[in-house]
Amino acid sequence: MSSLTETSDALKANLQETAVGHVEIPTEHQILCDLVKEYRGIHRGVEELLLEISHPYRNWNLLLPRLRAFVLKNSQLYCRSAQGPAAFKQFSALFLQAIAESTRNEQLRALAMESLLAYVERFLSLISSELADYQDVLDHFFQTMAELDEQAIMFMVQGHHPMKKMATNLLASARENNFDLTATTALFHKILTLNYTYWLSEEDPLPWFQDECGEMCTSWEAGELFTSISHKRISSHLASLAEASVSDSAEALEKLLTLPAHMDIVRLYKDIPDKLITTPAPESEELPDRFTENRKLIFLFKIMNTSGLYLIHEETLREINRSLVTLIHQQSFEEIESFLLTTMQLLKENVRRYPHTALQCIQVLGSEAFRRGSSRLAETFLWETVRFGFQYANVSGVDDDWQPITNPAHLANIRAWLHLIMQEPKWCATLFSA
Repeated sequence: MSSLTETSDALKANLQETAVGHVEIPTEHQILCDLVKEYRGIHRGVEELLLEISHPYRNWNLLLPRLRAFVLKNSQLYCRSAQGPAAFKQFSALFLQAIAESTRNEQLRALAMESLLAYVERFLSLISSELADYQDVLDHFFQTMAELDEQAIMFMVQGHHPMKKMATNLLASARENNFDLTATTALFHKILTLNYTYWLSEEDPLPWFQDECGEMCTSWEAGELFTSISHKRISSHLASLAEASVSDSAEALEKLLTLPAHMDIVRLYKDIPDKLITTPAPESEELPDRFTENRKLIFLFKIMNTSGLYLIHEETLREINRSLVTLIHQQSFEEIESFLLTTMQLLKENVRRYPHTALQCIQVLGSEAFRRGSSRLAETFLWETVRFGFQYANVSGVDDDWQPITNPAHLANIRAWLHLIMQEPKWCATLFSA
């Protein structure tokens, strides 16, 4: 009983410490309520949201998804008003506030930046014909973005909503609306600079590939495939960027848009693995190249180990799985052992981010290993599966609908292991004891 009393007292003390007698919406945000006062439901929704954001103990993990959903759904209402620029300034300020207050939480900061850019992209699509009316507020916004710290801007450089697309749309509208592009061009220039600097900080792909490939690349050249992502090419882009002017002319921005942005480089990386298979090796027809799939896997592993390519990591995991299955059919255990071990390690590292994909890959790999009938292959696979670990439920509370919050990979893990056990119960005794 004393334990319960102590817990209760601690809870009371915590509630007293975090209690706030009265919360008010700041005057500058009040316009966001006033512009939709004719729509009772929307007005009540934005008022409640702003009150929670104004609370000194606000929780951005809960508020950001709600704020994003609200602005994406209701932006058109605000754009219809003559006070549309003021509304944009206040909504963007809320997202920027979340970015500023989440410096210690990288995942939350990334979510805040992604939400902000989704809103800006939606907003720009609605005001293309009235762009000149938003000159001042957009200039202020782009200047503010350019002054963020480098970590925050990198989320913009490598995010889901590329600045290049927004800049392209702005350029098309600016020519018809007498819109000054100086601030837009300056921000895009900084984004490209950080982009190229990042890629130059990674290993040069061709020398790395030749070192990793070893004997599998003997008498085989892949230089042309890597030219577009080489340090030499990236350095030439950076040099072109240094020579480019930052002015209000459409030509200045248009020139920058001819240079590859982050997503352009991601696409180049994504295309290379398949080209490693289709590019012929200089061998006779009597001796076909046995190592095309091996070379492909090596580069797929490179993609998974490059943080800037996280947008294609889940797809790459699936491709690694397909390539390894092909190798299981074609090569001996000794030839594929290192590829199997590396794949299992990558699946283990990514199971939290892509639980269903990782577990599906393990299920497919296990099925193929059992079909091969190699005891060494099956034993190694099962041992690595045990090292992979079991995803427990880890109930951490309940959600708004009073449903338990659990590890989403738990049920998928049960299904995957049952599928393996049903195929070879005797071999899978290891899984029972894990």
